[in-house]
Amino acid sequence: MIQQLIEGFIQQMEKAIDLGKNQRLKHKPQDVRQLVVSGLGGSGIGANIAESILQQELSIPFIIVKTYQIPQFVDAHTLFVASSFSGNTEETLAAFQQAQQRQAQIACISAGGELLQQAEKNGYDFVQLPNEAPCPRAFLGYSLINLLYLLKNYGFISNAFEAQLQEAVALLKTQKQHIHQEAKEIANAFYQKLPIVYADSPWLPIITRLQQQVNENAKQLCHTHVFPEMNHNELVGWGLSPELYAKTCILMVRSNLDHPRTRLRFDICKPIFAEKAQQVIEAIPQGENFLTQCFYLIHLFDWVSWYLSELNQVDAFEVQVINNLKSALAKVPS
Repeated sequence: MIQQLIEGFIQQMEKAIDLGKNQRLKHKPQDVRQLVVSGLGGSGIGANIAESILQQELSIPFIIVKTYQIPQFVDAHTLFVASSFSGNTEETLAAFQQAQQRQAQIACISAGGELLQQAEKNGYDFVQLPNEAPCPRAFLGYSLINLLYLLKNYGFISNAFEAQLQEAVALLKTQKQHIHQEAKEIANAFYQKLPIVYADSPWLPIITRLQQQVNENAKQLCHTHVFPEMNHNELVGWGLSPELYAKTCILMVRSNLDHPRTRLRFDICKPIFAEKAQQVIEAIPQGENFLTQCFYLIHLFDWVSWYLSELNQVDAFEVQVINNLKSALAKVPS
């Protein structure tokens, strides 16, 4: 199941682009001073990636909420976007209700459920995603791309990302064989070890996506941190417990778009890591711009999680422990 979903990611991107170009929005947000997106797990990581992509373009703050409560500043000058694939994520619904109470300007991205019903009932703009992906983590292409189009259609960003999306689609098609080979190599390096992934700060949502996919698909832990912040704390943490370090594999994500000083930090730290970890490897994204490199890494890392699930001999689709948690929560009224 997961293998087929990852295989279909490029086609999903193409469908998501078509959906984004044909969004039917009835409202034009007025006097918006901040953007707040509520979304968790597979429904929320797209917002984190979008925020990183748009850091140098958006002229208003972009805040992502991953809990039950929204920030105190949310008011009528806030564009609040609720993103939930199922439409029934309780944290997102709670945040949505608070945004209503604060008179925020609201839009929704969902495939159905309570969220879509409330959007229709209250006359809010919504983007209805196709209900073809059986789990939120498999519809990242839809959620990320349609959030970008929503912001473009509302006038917050230019259409520059559209050409970059087409570049990303073309790149993934031409690099298919290379991506599979690299994913296998990384998965083999991660096997029976604790993966520790480092990258420059703008790549945090991308390596977080890798962590989430390794967690859910491969059923194992994965740790992430970013440069230069880790140089101010975690670097010292490599001082003790050599018996633990012997079971680690460090993946350094290195892009030609990284800050020059960060590249220098990587060069200095790599031999330090090599003395501690069992293995140190690198992943270098392809593409001419940040967005294209993001999609390259998303697809590469999704395949890493799949190949690692095969090595671990686990069902990549099954997340019964999460379902059990949701069932237990549902028994207690909020």
